[in-house]
Amino acid sequence: MTKPFAVRIAALDDVKELVALCDALNAHSGLPTGRLRQRDFRAALFGPKAFMTAHVARASGRGRPMIGYLLSHDSFTTDFGERGLYVVDLFVAEGWRRSGVATALMSACARRAKQRGASHMWWASMPRNFPARRFYAGLGATDEAIHSHAIFGKPFDRLAKRRGRR
Repeated sequence: MTKPFAVRIAALDDVKELVALCDALNAHSGLPTGRLRQRDFRAALFGPKAFMTAHVARASGRGRPMIGYLLSHDSFTTDFGERGLYVVDLFVAEGWRRSGVATALMSACARRAKQRGASHMWWASMPRNFPARRFYAGLGATDEAIHSHAIFGKPFDRLAKRRGRR
């Protein structure tokens, strides 16, 4: 029997539960938790300089807990000259995995991307996250060998101050 749930774009009153699910994803991935502040997340989703969209999945019925989410933002590919959408996070709560929630979230995101003129979606996953990689392959996604790079904290601040040559 499938568990009933609904997917929609997040609303302002979803932020607290979204932050909790973001922490749950970080814990699941072996990353630090408790660093995402509601105020900052709310601004990223709903503030005057908002740049992200969140789709949320809620269980139907009593209490209607949030059981999953997908965060995304616009992107562009210069190799094809096409608009796209980057999926930052996809997470489904433990008891709801393999019940169609992730597929529903990805599908809702793809519909929104198409409505906004995008021709593709892209995302990254941890190399050791084999269940996620199998799920994505089942959607028809390719598994590309790329390296992700990130710069945070003091190195980011130093880079932002640099001008010209090394």
